[in-house]
Amino acid sequence: MFSITSPAVKLYKEELGLKNGDGIQLFCRYAGSEAGLCIGVERGLPGEDDYVQEIDGIQFFVRPHEVWFVEKMTMDYDDYDDRFTIELPSIA
Repeated sequence: MFSITSPAVKLYKEELGLKNGDGIQLFCRYAGSEAGLCIGVERGLPGEDDYVQEIDGIQFFVRPHEVWFVEKMTMDYDDYDDRFTIELPSIA
């Protein structure tokens, strides 16, 4: 469904103080007329019907009505360049 690299997960763990078993919800967010749609991120735990991918001990999840948004998404972090990248083919 989506791909999140270990460096990106490590960044979330450090910035949000996450521990193994914690969760991050990914969701579609409207960012204004120029930016359009972007991804939102929020701590939480998945519900029974949510799509969940566990990556490096963290549960990344999406509500059923927003699965289309993260389909084939890639998320990466390059700590050398301090660069975070997200590719969202669903809105390309």
